[in-house]
Amino acid sequence: MKKIPLLFCLIALFVSGLGAETSGYRFTVHFSPAKISWNPHYAYTTTEAQIFTGIYEGLVIFNPATLRPVPGAAESWELSEDNTRITFTLREGLNWSNGDRLTAQDFRNSWMVLLSPETEAGYASLLDDIIGAREYRTGTGPAENVKITAVDERTLVVNLKQPSPQFLSILCHYSFAPVYKDFRTVSDWSALRSIPVNGPYTIRARSSGEILLDKNPLYWDTDSVKVEGLRLLFTDESDTTMEGFNRFQIDWIISGMDTAQLAIPEALSIEPLFSTTYYYFSNASPIWSNPDIRRAMALLVPWDEIRSTRLIPGTSLVPPIPNYPMADAGFPPKEEQKDEAMALFEKAGYPMGMGLPNPVIRVPSQDAVAEAMKSTWDEVLGMNTEIQIVEFPDYYDSVKAGGYDIATLTWTGDYADPHTFLGMWDSGSSFNDAGYSDTEYDKLLHDAAKLPFLQRFAKLREAEELLLRSCEVIPIEHFPAVNIIDRRFIEGWYPNALDIHPFKNLSPRLGYDIPGVVMGL
Repeated sequence: MKKIPLLFCLIALFVSGLGAETSGYRFTVHFSPAKISWNPHYAYTTTEAQIFTGIYEGLVIFNPATLRPVPGAAESWELSEDNTRITFTLREGLNWSNGDRLTAQDFRNSWMVLLSPETEAGYASLLDDIIGAREYRTGTGPAENVKITAVDERTLVVNLKQPSPQFLSILCHYSFAPVYKDFRTVSDWSALRSIPVNGPYTIRARSSGEILLDKNPLYWDTDSVKVEGLRLLFTDESDTTMEGFNRFQIDWIISGMDTAQLAIPEALSIEPLFSTTYYYFSNASPIWSNPDIRRAMALLVPWDEIRSTRLIPGTSLVPPIPNYPMADAGFPPKEEQKDEAMALFEKAGYPMGMGLPNPVIRVPSQDAVAEAMKSTWDEVLGMNTEIQIVEFPDYYDSVKAGGYDIATLTWTGDYADPHTFLGMWDSGSSFNDAGYSDTEYDKLLHDAAKLPFLQRFAKLREAEELLLRSCEVIPIEHFPAVNIIDRRFIEGWYPNALDIHPFKNLSPRLGYDIPGVVMGL
């Protein structure tokens, strides 16, 4: 058993500010500064996704090791013979953290607010497989046509338009957790002192730099929650952060790290991640919504050289996963690319690119890819390409607002299926900030849902290749998941492709004392 001198523990306990706040200890996690949308209908980032594993729980949740959907607030579910009706049975005696009863009607009402056209929730389109949901969300159908039914307090029935192999995995996402009745239509919760939740922890205190979460005694599985409290820190001071970890004052660094300063090398975890960084064209202008013009512009840029500098170069939108065939943008040999580009410009009515507007590229920081696009287009086409920098955390809001021709995003899948990357380009998707619309693409996604496993993957690959060959999306690289956590002292933290690690599963590893923490004082 690893022992830490008592005096050192007491000093570290005092420095970390835990004091007598909890009878156990606060597991301390560090993030880069971030905006937190406490209403899960409006959240968007991976930071929020991790935090919400502590305070919300949907009908189903991810198994932290396999990412398969497992029972959450629902103890079970049953599929009809044709796989178009799912009947969920909620656990008996579910409660909100304020003691109110939690029922199937809470789930239905929360989902209906999420789907409401007035809400404009980013993840609402993930429920489009439900009969009537897409029509209601887009304002073309009434609410009463949405086939989500609370039969009684513990039974929720969902009717689908067609089989949806990814639907249960989708429901693991935090957006589909229930929201307490008083706050469902309130988008800004920043001034609220108390928010009833249904997850393993409750919110004790929060500020821009620190969030404290306490174990929820009314959570249905509270006896399995072994960490009594969480302390979430948000700073951009990597030196202080690394010193805190090296001194055992921080247990887990999710972002804002400097690995060169890590004094405990075995704590560095680098694992494959279901994530892609890509550039995309906005379709707000009829110029850039023309696939011939997009492809012509893309053919001029030296993508192979750009990708060669990346740790994990990416030529496909969907990262490599078992059984999914890799898609191809279908570019000709390098020496033929300029000729094809000029032929496409001619076809589109802009010979040699003459008459095209100057593109506006929006990025969150100085960006070598944007510089390469600008340099190429300005030199070859005589353009005056503009690069706009909108720094984080405002960048995400800015790309939703528009006003650019090309932008970049790093997308980490919300569920373990290729559809999480491809469904966002459906013409009716609430994630489709680019305004991309192609009836053939939409049909491929629709047809894929009706096919068995491997045939479905093949059909999804057809959709991805249509997207890539039109150069609506230009992938650059895939990212690994990088975390700093010493798993000698904590168990229940499993590397996975979504880099989501539910707080509920964490517990002190038996046989070790947690450095810097005195238990039971």
